[in-house]
Amino acid sequence: MKQPETKKETGEYLNGLDLLDKISDITRIVDPVKKRVIRYHNSEIDVEEIRCFDFWGKNKVCDNCISMRAYHENTTYVKIEYNKDKIYMITAVPHSLDGRRIVIEILKDITNSYVLDFKNDAVVDQTIHMLIDNMNKLAFSDSLTGLYNRRYITEKLPVDLLNTALSSTHLSLIMADIDHFKKVNDDYGHVAGDDTLQNAARIFTGCLKRESDWIARYGGEEFLICMPGADLEAAKKAAQRMRQALEDAVTVFEEKEIRVTASFGIYSPESTINESVEELLKHADEKLYQAKRNGRNRVEY
Repeated sequence: MKQPETKKETGEYLNGLDLLDKISDITRIVDPVKKRVIRYHNSEIDVEEIRCFDFWGKNKVCDNCISMRAYHENTTYVKIEYNKDKIYMITAVPHSLDGRRIVIEILKDITNSYVLDFKNDAVVDQTIHMLIDNMNKLAFSDSLTGLYNRRYITEKLPVDLLNTALSSTHLSLIMADIDHFKKVNDDYGHVAGDDTLQNAARIFTGCLKRESDWIARYGGEEFLICMPGADLEAAKKAAQRMRQALEDAVTVFEEKEIRVTASFGIYSPESTINESVEELLKHADEKLYQAKRNGRNRVEY
């Protein structure tokens, strides 16, 4: 009977396999907050003028950025993504380099590794791309309203904050809360309350005019609207549109008409250079509660 290999023999065997080449087609170091690719040469860190998401050809920050999640939670994450006609498995591994946290991205082309029983290659590509888009969307979607969820806020807001600070542009946050929402649940039931929240989400989304703006369900009946590049005046106009549209709207549930209003708090600092995510949220929340104290169905800033 063959004796088990010693640790030394096993190590020599593994070292001779070029494992990294077998599990990775592309390996890169990224700073997920700055969205930049990093070179590490001669013990020095050099941030390249290449945005990490440029590889995917979508010209925007990935909604489901697992490198950002790996960075924040110091845990390895894996996902599937596509780039034109290729399907990749991406592994994001957090690592400490010269006192700063970076993420090592391992990209493996698995285009010819998955098995699906389709006769039409075009159908395969379309189906795979649709499945990947749906999975990535679900990771950051609130199941009730279809808006972004709290996780998205945690991972996207720091990126927007940094980008506006670096480009010396504005960033405005709007915190919105449905007034007396508990009464809706008490009077009509929680299903009616869910319908009311869904309707509010549709109304708020329809009031945003810029592609860079995004909205997330912050929790319960509270919503967060982020407007990168928007100053206070632009945020005030957006909040007033949302406030008026919701006031004018009717949610019909079992032949009953439900009307609600919302209060809005805006925080739009002159400069975001010295701001933190926590401070942004805190100040927006303070303005929201000021709107509540001053009578509700109003905008405070």
